[in-house]
Amino acid sequence: MDNKPIETKIQALDEWIKNNSDSRESKRAIVVKLTLQGWNYNSISTCINVSNGFISKWNKRFNESGLEGLKLSYKGSSGYLSKQQKQDVINWLNQDENQGLEKVKRYLREKYDINFKSNSSYYNLIKEAQNCFLQFSTEYF
Repeated sequence: MDNKPIETKIQALDEWIKNNSDSRESKRAIVVKLTLQGWNYNSISTCINVSNGFISKWNKRFNESGLEGLKLSYKGSSGYLSKQQKQDVINWLNQDENQGLEKVKRYLREKYDINFKSNSSYYNLIKEAQNCFLQFSTEYF
């Protein structure tokens, strides 16, 4: 990205900011754009309410990787269960209406060696199974 004239870089940043829906990525691009326009770090820091380290980090990433360097790299963690395993659990839950929390915990621990950190994960599975059952029953009965 270093070989491009500053004006071309600013135009690319403007276009990206205009079309970007993530405020965190846009903030990074705005900081880089202001730096390219000659603003000093303290002015940017005061105006945008970011640290000098933030400005330095995103300018460095932009210079190394262009717009790609400004994108979020965190995409979330993968779930404990694969899609197939999750569907199997939902099917199991729908076989018996008396699937209490402890029974679901035991089933997941014994079958998949999974212990969720929060009970809400178990409840979400139970709720999803109930929704699948209700949807199925209204469609076919």
